[in-house]
Amino acid sequence: MATKLKGWTARLSVKICCVILIPVMLFISLYGAYGLAKLDDISMELLFADLDKNDNFYKHYISDAYYHVYTLFWLRSEEHIRKMGCLEWQERLVLEFDYDENEYKSVTVYDLVSTNRGNQWHFGLNFVLEERDSEYGKQLVENAINQQLAEYMFAKKRLEEMQGLTYSISDEDWSAGNAPQGAGIDYFRSQPVYWISNKGESIEQSNSSAGNVFTGYAHDFGYGYGYNYYDYGVYKQSCFIAFDNNAVSSQNAIWKNTQRLMTQQLILIAAPLVIALACMIILISGAGRRRAAQSVHFIAIDKPWLDIGLCFVAAFVTLLVYGYFQAARVAWDAGNELWIITLSAALSVFATLPLLGWFLSFVKHCKAGKFWRYTLIYNLFSRLWKGLKKLAQSIWAGFPLTIKAVLLGVALFAAAVLCISLSRHVPAALILALFLSAAALLLMLRYAHRLHLVTKGAKEASEGRYGVPIEVTGAELGSISASINSISDGINIAVAERLKSERLKTELITNISHDIRTPLTSVITYSDLLKSEGLSSDRAPEYLDVLIQKSARLKTLTDDLFEASKAASGNIEVHMENLDLADFVRQVLGELDERVRASNLDFRLNLPEHAPVRADGRLLWRVMENLLSNVFKYALPGSRVYIDVTRQGDGSPVYKLEIKNISDHPLNIEPSELTERFKRGDDSRSSDGSGLGLSIAQSFVQAQGGSFELSIDGDLFKASVCL
Repeated sequence: MATKLKGWTARLSVKICCVILIPVMLFISLYGAYGLAKLDDISMELLFADLDKNDNFYKHYISDAYYHVYTLFWLRSEEHIRKMGCLEWQERLVLEFDYDENEYKSVTVYDLVSTNRGNQWHFGLNFVLEERDSEYGKQLVENAINQQLAEYMFAKKRLEEMQGLTYSISDEDWSAGNAPQGAGIDYFRSQPVYWISNKGESIEQSNSSAGNVFTGYAHDFGYGYGYNYYDYGVYKQSCFIAFDNNAVSSQNAIWKNTQRLMTQQLILIAAPLVIALACMIILISGAGRRRAAQSVHFIAIDKPWLDIGLCFVAAFVTLLVYGYFQAARVAWDAGNELWIITLSAALSVFATLPLLGWFLSFVKHCKAGKFWRYTLIYNLFSRLWKGLKKLAQSIWAGFPLTIKAVLLGVALFAAAVLCISLSRHVPAALILALFLSAAALLLMLRYAHRLHLVTKGAKEASEGRYGVPIEVTGAELGSISASINSISDGINIAVAERLKSERLKTELITNISHDIRTPLTSVITYSDLLKSEGLSSDRAPEYLDVLIQKSARLKTLTDDLFEASKAASGNIEVHMENLDLADFVRQVLGELDERVRASNLDFRLNLPEHAPVRADGRLLWRVMENLLSNVFKYALPGSRVYIDVTRQGDGSPVYKLEIKNISDHPLNIEPSELTERFKRGDDSRSSDGSGLGLSIAQSFVQAQGGSFELSIDGDLFKASVCL
């Protein structure tokens, strides 16, 4: 008991720890996600980037600098923009339909277009020639100039903010940049990250800390801006862009720190999830299991329907998650980290536990098999289907066969008339009607044949021939035939049992007469001898010994017959108590030690230290005495006798007592016949036994709620008692 309690406590402790660990691990994972969200410039690209090289810096900064350098170059200056140096009107002809003259006419319209080849925006508003200088046209030009000024100022400011940037761009007419005086192409090549376009003839770029240089021609640096400068001929200028070591090293250091923090936060997210998954596997494997239990164990939380429970849990968790994100967003905007942590802890507990409870209940039902049977939808549809099916069967079964045939004929005729009336082609309708008529005729003939088989089988059974089954299945006729077959089988079994009972009664009377008459005849004979020879005769003591022996034999037969009759009638007083079967066997063998020694048999015991059972000690003593007496009488002299006490199964409270011996006589008999009244293993009936020992033992074991079984394997005889 202490071992069981200890094992049960250990399993319960493991489950409780897993249930507690799962929300705790989810909270830690949420906290890791919060820490990841606080990081700036996070991306999977940064996480896996090799920051010992400068390709990440090159990708993020060269394209941005490139775009703003060319914007600054094309717009040139504020004065140039204000003088409309980057805008022009372009004429084009369009066809318009003149409804007055009912013909198309050519009309000259104007488009306001930007001459900035690096920023090809334009206004596609069309104007008639007289309206180009209107107030609306002037307003359009002013808006375009203001937009270009804003772009110019933004590009200039962005280039000034870029740490460590050196650039130079020029053509035959214009140049711009912040490169040192006299800085040439070699100066830019000496920087860790650079991009060089030498008048459109070639392009050089370096984005590796090892100084690898890649050369080639036109390259699209749009990166989301949507411009391909090569298509507009921007490479005709000489453009040099570079970042110095301080800028590159500083930015890479920032990225490396972010990368390290991202790695830590991702580990903080993933590791608790793995632990939570391991806990889930432990809970799943132990869900519904109980020591020494064959079926799945359910508790109160498993009683609601699975689909109803899922709906409630899903609705609750959805509302909880929605409220969490709404409150967390407010806390995020307010910078209240403590409030976000508190919300995450509440979400981990109140969302995880209902989901975990429902999921484990689902796992238990899956282990029990056919989990859909535990859903409300299945039960509603199942009951509805059974109700409709039962109603249809009851209505259809309530009609006599004649009415069914009439209804079928009427339905067939109505279907044929309907087909003819709806069909435009009468021959086709007639063919369909004939086909339906033939099908209905075949169905009725089949039904009639099945009915004939049922009638024939019922007649055979009524005349006493029960061995001929009716081979009709399905529908109501199948149900009738199955009932008749069941009745026939029951009658056959009853007749066989009746014959066997009569045979046993005859054998019982014969055996009782034989076993009682033999000692009684001896008593009468030796009584007559004593009477004729007198008590003073020399043989009188011998006669008296025989009389005493035969009288004891008669008493034994009478006692055994009395106990057998009480056992058969069930009139046995049973006083159940707790006793140790192993100690009981040792005690019986100890009290029968003289007979054991005199039997010339080798007893081999296999007994546990303790084997607690519920039994009646007095009745169990008679069972052991009868079984051992059977061994003493019929076992082969000098052979081994095995007595084993074992547990019925792992963790089972049932114990089995087995006694095995080698028979001295051939066992040419069925084991079931050995428990019949006055039945012996030797058909010659030469032993002193009554033939009631095994029958009495079986009755006494059954009276104690146990089972008694005999088996024979060649000359090996085995008796098994389970308590």
